[in-house]
Amino acid sequence: MFRTPRLAAILLSIYSCWSFSEPLKIQLTHQGQLQSAPGAVIWLRATKPNGAVSEEGGKLTEQAASTAHIIEQRDRQFSPYISVTQVGRDIQFPNRDNTAHHVYSFSEPLSFELPLFKKRTPAPIRVEKPGLIALGCNIHDWMIAYLVVVDSPFYGQLHNQVVEFAGLPHGEYQALLWHPDINSAQVLKTQLNYQGQKQFQWPIPQKINAKAQIKAPVERLDEDDDY
Repeated sequence: MFRTPRLAAILLSIYSCWSFSEPLKIQLTHQGQLQSAPGAVIWLRATKPNGAVSEEGGKLTEQAASTAHIIEQRDRQFSPYISVTQVGRDIQFPNRDNTAHHVYSFSEPLSFELPLFKKRTPAPIRVEKPGLIALGCNIHDWMIAYLVVVDSPFYGQLHNQVVEFAGLPHGEYQALLWHPDINSAQVLKTQLNYQGQKQFQWPIPQKINAKAQIKAPVERLDEDDDY
């Protein structure tokens, strides 16, 4: 074997090209203090040099396309309370309860109704437009959930005050943020120039007062059959 400084330098260069940067961690701050909003959705849109949002990179990955996004009804609540998926994916609503549910949404990206169903999973529904989908149950008024549909493969949710993005290509991005208890439920936006840094702290305009998901009335949890 021939081991020369030049060969070592070549191998190191090749390895560097193939290696990936560490995940980018995004944190929310207000007046220098970390903010916690469990489930807050953050997604990144790649932008062109002129600042226009690129249409490339927004296609659904094969892995995501092959599996449905699941929103359960369990203990007379939606689970998860907040979730995110990409445009073009199927959504399924399995009922894990012993009672019937009537799931619906009147949101612009997806308006639908799943009339009374019990202990089964209705046919999947495909989301074709980005935006916010608010979900409800026509039988149980407290049942509320939110699905954010994005047009980017780079998305995540806040857990333990952090959202991580692994394998993110270097470049300019528009970062978007949504949570029902942030900024009157409006989407917050900022610019992000990612060049391999490990952390990005996003200053937001107000302190977060995130509310917990509404729980089902305790006195009704032991009822087996509403319908």
